[in-house]
Amino acid sequence: MSNDILNDLAYRKPITLRVYFKNIYDAIRTTLKGMSITIKYVYGVKPVTLEYPEVREELPANSRSRLFNDVENCISCMQCSAACPVDCIYISAVRREKEAPALKTKNGQAIRLDLTQYTIDTALCCYCGLCTTVCPTECLTHTQDYEFSQYTLDNMKYDYLDPQVRTWRNRLIKN
Repeated sequence: MSNDILNDLAYRKPITLRVYFKNIYDAIRTTLKGMSITIKYVYGVKPVTLEYPEVREELPANSRSRLFNDVENCISCMQCSAACPVDCIYISAVRREKEAPALKTKNGQAIRLDLTQYTIDTALCCYCGLCTTVCPTECLTHTQDYEFSQYTLDNMKYDYLDPQVRTWRNRLIKN
């Protein structure tokens, strides 16, 4: 053996039987204490995950999810398109004929233009809410619907004049 090892052994205190069993007791005590904390968190805390899709998370009232335009109440003012910072709203309209029957929105505002296109590209949308704040008839709203993922970006464009999209009205708009 080298001199360093012999010198190190010479300065060590001999372990007594009492110290030996105290070390075993401390090892068992601290292990059980750590395991009790672990077991308390494993079995004592309620689960934080939801059983999706059977249980859905309740979103806050001011959350900004899917945009929906109630085209029946849209006056085609194009303020939403002008306010959009990412230009994801595509809207076009033509002037109504004078002989056409008068249409009004739910709040009584006259509809002077016929909407020919209203499309929102949700892949571009940053959900800032600027478009909904400038809408005078409040027909463009953020809904509580957050399940609208698609496999391709082309499917993220929603034409709100499409009859299938119009059927979303009963599900998405809270009256």
